[in-house]
Amino acid sequence: MKITAILSTIAAATLVSAGKFHVLPETVEVVPRGYIIEYHEGIVHANAHSHLNSHKVDYKVRNEFSIFNGAAIQVQSGHEGKDIASIPGIKNVWPITLHSMPKVQTSKHKSTDPEVVSDHHMTGVDIVHKKLKLTGKGIKVGVIDTGVDYNHPAFAAPGAEKGCFARFGKNCRVKYGWDFVGDDYTGHNAPKPDADPMDCFGHGSHVAGIIGANALNIKTSPKPPQAFVGVAPEVTLGAYRIFGCKGNAGDDVIMAAMEMAFNDGMDIINMSLGGGSSYKYNPQAVLGDKLVARGMVLAGAAGNDGSEGVWMVSDTGLGDLATSVASFDNIYGFYNSVTYDGVAHPYAPSEAWGKDLTSLEKDALLPIFEKDGSLSDGCDPSRYAGLPVKGKVVLVLGDITRCRSAGRGDIGLAAGAAGMLVQTTPLGMAGLAGNAELPMGSIEFKAGEALLASYKKNPKNALTFSKKPSNFLVEGGGAPSDFSSFGLDGELRSKPDIAAPGGNILSTYPLAKGGYTLMSGTSMATPYIAGAHALYMQSKNSKPRGDEIRKVFKNTATISKNAGSKTFTSAAKQGAGLINVLSAVTTTSSISPDHIDLLDTNHLQKTVKITIKNNGKKTESYKLSHIPADALNSYPKGNSWPEAVPLIEADSASVVFSQNTVKIPAGKSAKITLHFSEPKAGKASQFPIYSGFVVATPSSKGGVAVHVPYTGLKGDVSKVPIMDVDAKFPMFQAVNAAGNFTNVPKGRTFDMKTSIPVFSTRFGSHTPSAEIRVFDAAKKFVGFMAVPGSTAVGWSGRMKNLDDDGDLVVNNWVWTGSVISSANSTTATKLPSGTYDVVIASQRKLTKGAYPKDYETFEFKGIKF
Repeated sequence: MKITAILSTIAAATLVSAGKFHVLPETVEVVPRGYIIEYHEGIVHANAHSHLNSHKVDYKVRNEFSIFNGAAIQVQSGHEGKDIASIPGIKNVWPITLHSMPKVQTSKHKSTDPEVVSDHHMTGVDIVHKKLKLTGKGIKVGVIDTGVDYNHPAFAAPGAEKGCFARFGKNCRVKYGWDFVGDDYTGHNAPKPDADPMDCFGHGSHVAGIIGANALNIKTSPKPPQAFVGVAPEVTLGAYRIFGCKGNAGDDVIMAAMEMAFNDGMDIINMSLGGGSSYKYNPQAVLGDKLVARGMVLAGAAGNDGSEGVWMVSDTGLGDLATSVASFDNIYGFYNSVTYDGVAHPYAPSEAWGKDLTSLEKDALLPIFEKDGSLSDGCDPSRYAGLPVKGKVVLVLGDITRCRSAGRGDIGLAAGAAGMLVQTTPLGMAGLAGNAELPMGSIEFKAGEALLASYKKNPKNALTFSKKPSNFLVEGGGAPSDFSSFGLDGELRSKPDIAAPGGNILSTYPLAKGGYTLMSGTSMATPYIAGAHALYMQSKNSKPRGDEIRKVFKNTATISKNAGSKTFTSAAKQGAGLINVLSAVTTTSSISPDHIDLLDTNHLQKTVKITIKNNGKKTESYKLSHIPADALNSYPKGNSWPEAVPLIEADSASVVFSQNTVKIPAGKSAKITLHFSEPKAGKASQFPIYSGFVVATPSSKGGVAVHVPYTGLKGDVSKVPIMDVDAKFPMFQAVNAAGNFTNVPKGRTFDMKTSIPVFSTRFGSHTPSAEIRVFDAAKKFVGFMAVPGSTAVGWSGRMKNLDDDGDLVVNNWVWTGSVISSANSTTATKLPSGTYDVVIASQRKLTKGAYPKDYETFEFKGIKF
């Protein structure tokens, strides 16, 4: 068990410094009046609680944190977060954020539909298992998720394949765990913890199986569709359940699970939780770095928002010491298929339909076209007008810029279609939510093109659907997953760090739900990395902390290309590349640091030093080289909202080495100076994100080349658009008592009952401080806008484009005339009736925050109430 240092007591009289309240964007769902508070170094909990009491704060403790040195509280008095932050001894205060149940990207066929187990061939794990005999034995991995079905025979101890039927019993490899919440917890009610972390949802069991399942010799039913093992099939597992059977989980619960995993002696924690784009200053990331500094590994999912474009990497793995994990698609898949004109094509049924499409057997195909003859996305009902739709299977394009699969399913059903096939764009096979009354399936892009070509030759061809699945080479397999989120973060830090197989992964599932299933997501890539850490620790017979192992994995990853591309994928998508576990455990070389952040033109790190170390037993010579990667142009048209699919450009930096070769004796290291120049191609006004890899290749036969990724942005990042002016934001409107929004006639006076001003914001990139400033008629600043439960000052991450219903994601600030006088104020004040100007102000990235010079501003004048 790891030991936490005992904090020294400081007398209450010395508690004088005030803390910082971290205001979250309005779109972030929080626990009302729930706060996470972090104490200053050396402050013991008793003294901090004493000060809360002395300031008349009526509160209930939800959780206490020792390593984080703080607590989660529910405030029952009228105190807001800023009031709490002003109390001496408190360093930081955050609202308790609610995190949604993890979502996966590929719809399940049936619970027993697998995909062929090819992912270990992609990463060298198959050789590590067979030749090096590494299994993760002796390593403890904590799964912070929806729980684990510990009765599953794939989690039984060797020789006990019939299963483990006593919680944490002698035949179980799930030896630790706790249910922090209970089945009925949704994030909006009180948790009911107990000692049983049984999984009623499935996500956590799937994650745990990727880490450490052994399904090679299952004797009981249900049997796996084919034999497979996880990355580290003899690890000891801990199941820390933070979700109920549905709903959300609060930061406080997640952090309590992180600390318990540490105290239970877990060497690695897996957090396949995703989340929105953020900064590294969120409480999970802060605690995560504290845990890694104490010797742990934290693997966090980079997120599944690849369809949103850049700036979307998720917050769980944003800590400096944590590992943010991107996803690659598996190479082969085991799918049901549709045959047309003699050629079989794989498909994945929609989640709402939930079964195969054999009910459409022998139906005819009917593509839906736009006026220009291109395949329609099916989002416009008029495109069906006059067509013989009834009884046909319609073919539409899966472009998500206008509507989602549920919307196009509704339209197809209303038009009389018998079913729908949705062509994925730009490639692969997307997950579909779909319509429960319409058979819908996703097909690959190349399959859609083949169907169209055959239809044009003979429209009378019938569709034939398979009665059982078959193996298919997956379009885009072995390349970065389309759904995997792009970086960078709001400070131009290079996240994600590394990638692993996450698209189309067969793993365990609760026995009550069929035992096995196929899922996709960075949720699946993250446990692959966690399992790889276990193999590495076993291979070295030691347990280095996470950032040290991360360096080895990044140094030795396989630098990869997008499907069908001749150039290398941006490091903002794949990190250092696809993990190569065999290379990691056998390399005798390393490069430090494990990434290079060049920042933007104004802050360009022109000269960078790296250290190459030879850990081998004899002198080694290295050749230095540079591999450029794709540049991502998200603003090619001067747009304010980044493109959903960045334009790929050949904007390559140049690198000059202080020496092109270096000879390093055994056990020694050498420093090399790198001189970077920005790409000559690419327009600075379009802010392309460029990247590449610096490689050191040993001359000895069989030596493993090592590399470090770099990223940069050409142009002035402070000029990257923040507000979505393309969609006419920010907006100033009125809202009535019924909640209806209307335009504001010139000269209107708001009565604040039947007519209230509302300001709507929409962030296309990060800002260190999103503010709404209020000025009186004399142009004097009177405060920051305050609304019930929040104030308009604080950082904001990039927003998604659309929510799950297909509506724009927007912050709406309904203002009743209150302000706070400064960013550190604790009390909102009601302004007297009068005329005011309101300025929507967003601090530009990498600036000092001088107002208004360092801000993007929009002014609304003459607001009367």
